[in-house]
Amino acid sequence: MTLGYPYGWITAAGLFFLFLLAMIMASPVIIKGQVKRAGKNDDGELFVKALYGIIKYRIKIPIVQFTGSSVELKEQVSMSGAGINTWKQFKDDIDAEKVVSTLDKMKQILQLTRNMTGWVKQTLTKVRLTEWNWSTTVGTGDAMWTAMATGIVWSVQTSILGLLSQMVKLHAEPKMSVQPIYQHPAFTTEFVCIAQIRFGYAILAGLQLLVRMKKLKGGVKAWQNILFKA
Repeated sequence: MTLGYPYGWITAAGLFFLFLLAMIMASPVIIKGQVKRAGKNDDGELFVKALYGIIKYRIKIPIVQFTGSSVELKEQVSMSGAGINTWKQFKDDIDAEKVVSTLDKMKQILQLTRNMTGWVKQTLTKVRLTEWNWSTTVGTGDAMWTAMATGIVWSVQTSILGLLSQMVKLHAEPKMSVQPIYQHPAFTTEFVCIAQIRFGYAILAGLQLLVRMKKLKGGVKAWQNILFKA
């Protein structure tokens, strides 16, 4: 009786730890993206929640301004975890040179990392799309051109959804609409998308990517040199 007493507590603690670990790995990582444009006003937001809300990350881009040959972004980033909440504000200009530089970095990473596209496709198969809502209104002031523009916008929206549905699992009926306005020129669009992936799958995908990074010439440092070089 005396010998079994501590082992019983150890067994109970071990089972509780396994149960807690299973709950953590099965918990969903929720990713919500929202984009809205009405006239000259733009608003974008990306929200990530993990571990049942213990970890939260939100990035907002409330202002997008065209300044000559560049786009000025003013964004706010919020991160919170375990009761700690921080906000940071950034300002940056995106011009043609930065776009070309970013595309070049992505190309180098794809070339260096072994089967990077395969990793992306494999990870996306674990993603579940739980909400897809995209509504647009468009008008040119002319009935014929408005009808043509409506058809083009509808084609673009359905094509994007069709491409995405081949890579992720749809767990909700997508909602899309394109409303023509014949009386005057107008363009508004609002897009909301919510995706989920289990925390365990996200950790596994991260570990797989780390292994692929280590296998390339230069390892993780090669990624750092590419991403953070001027």
